[in-house]
Amino acid sequence: MAVVISDNLKEKLERIEKREWWPVALLAEVLGCSKKFIYKKIDTGDFDVICEIGFFKISSISVIKYFKEKYMQKV
Repeated sequence: MAVVISDNLKEKLERIEKREWWPVALLAEVLGCSKKFIYKKIDTGDFDVICEIGFFKISSISVIKYFKEKYMQKV
């Protein structure tokens, strides 16, 4: 059975893919979720942190990987 990504999520992932990393606040805004969701995914190891100098820089690749592999399996 194939899982199809919604057009809305696909557009968000395409926007995320254009940058190498995202600050937590901007990533939450793009995804339409809370910063708490992003921090939870960092704590569980789903999102990779590139650097922790004053703020988290989230790897775009880890976000895309999470949504395409792990998130779509849960849905």
